[in-house]
Amino acid sequence: MYTRIRLTRLWHSLRPGHDSPARPSDRLQARLLALVLLLSLVAAAGAVLLGIGVYSGELAKSREQLATRYTVTAVLLTDGPPPAQAGRGGTSYRTGATRATWWTREGEQRVGEVDAAAGTVTGQELAIWVDATGAPTVRPLTPAAAIVGAPLAATVVWTAFVTALALLYRGVVFVLDRLRLAAWQREWTTMQTRRDDQSPAGS
Repeated sequence: MYTRIRLTRLWHSLRPGHDSPARPSDRLQARLLALVLLLSLVAAAGAVLLGIGVYSGELAKSREQLATRYTVTAVLLTDGPPPAQAGRGGTSYRTGATRATWWTREGEQRVGEVDAAAGTVTGQELAIWVDATGAPTVRPLTPAAAIVGAPLAATVVWTAFVTALALLYRGVVFVLDRLRLAAWQREWTTMQTRRDDQSPAGS
């Protein structure tokens, strides 16, 4: 109820009539609120464009990675890291760099370090991702991940911008409220002084 009354007062401050009691500070606050809302809408449009740009870039990146990265079977040349304290079900989640060998799709044998789970032993096979050069790499970005990442980036940027606007608006309103309170106190003091001056002596 209070919020609706406050918004109604701000709206009348923006569109005052001939007999409007709106004070200059009320008009300033209302115009500031209108500016904040306008900038939020502009930022939303900008965030949409940003999301489209991020999606296009991530989708191109995904296509490039999917075209150049592939899985091979690596054979461990040494044992993996020793088992750490197991989690629920007795499964250890520790991994570490372990020396292994694998063949590229061009038929070249490679030797290097791969990420192996704790408890793996020499001779054990595991699937790894390699890039176009045959070097171990991370799993390629999928189109689904690109779709998720784009709106997330746009939302984060828009939320941060609107939050900054809201904090700035609240800071200005706080200052205006202090100024209005000081003005009310001066007016009240003036009214009390006039009443005291107009009252009969000795009453």
